[in-house]
Formats: sequence, structure tokens, C-alpha cells
Amino acid sequence: MKSISLLLALGGGPVLAEEVLMAMNMPQTIEQSLAVMKQAMPAQLAQMSKAMGEDPPEMPQQNQRMMEVMAEELSWAKIKDDYVGLYAATFTAGELRGLLEFYWSPAGRAFVAKQPALMQHSMEINQKLMLRLMPKLKEIYKKDAAQEPKQERK
Repeated sequence: MKSISLLLALGGGPVLAEEVLMAMNMPQTIEQSLAVMKQAMPAQLAQMSKAMGEDPPEMPQQNQRMMEVMAEELSWAKIKDDYVGLYAATFTAGELRGLLEFYWSPAGRAFVAKQPALMQHSMEINQKLMLRLMPKLKEIYKKDAAQEPKQERK
């Protein structure tokens, strides 16, 4: 673990921002998020289709290719600079130091360790919420579609 004073001497904002992202296990978090999305996508599509009264799409090969492209384009190597810039622009050096102190603390390490489970359970909660919401959205769509004036054919 690097000392905060050493990090400040090496460059401040961007260096601190990168260290915060590393303390957050951001590369692993992104990898885990993509794995969860890949696993959950077929079930989500099926549930949403069912809620909309439609047959679930059968696109296993398309889903696989989409996930491969997403994994490549959203890899840490490709997005690291964007995240470092975002954190460096959003937080002051003092705030980044405070974040580092938190993430290096026992509570911060526990937070990082439990983040994947939190993310998984959050996705499950959001899926349930969306399933509850879909019939209402479908009804709004039907009402709006029925009220739109029909275009005349020429």
C-alpha cells in the first residue's frame, strides 16, 4: 500500500484518482459486472418479453457476440483513462485522499469485498421492479398508440 504523501508527490489528482480506483478494485468490479450481465441477460429478456405479452427472443449467438464486444470495449485497459480523468475532475485532491483513507480502512476493504454481492442483489431488485412496471408501461403505450391519429395512405 502506497502512502498518500508519496502519491501526492508523484502527481496529485490523476495519480490519486488512479489509486482510488485500484483501491476500489475497479478492474475486477467491471469484469464481474460484465459476467453478471452476461449471465442475467437471457433471463431478463425472457421476463421482459413475458411481461409485455410477447414471445421471448431466441438470439443466443447474437447475445454471445454482443457480450464479447461489450467485454472488449468495456475492458479496464480501454476505459481506465476515462475513469481516472472522471475521478480526477470530479474530486479534489483532499477528497481523493479521504476516499483512499476509507478504502484502505477495514470498513472500506469490507465495502469493496461485499460490492459484488451488493451489485448482484441490486440487479435482482431492479429486475423485480421492472417486471412490476412493465404492464403499466405497456398500458400507457397502448393508450398513446390508440390516441394517435391514423395517417392516411395516398
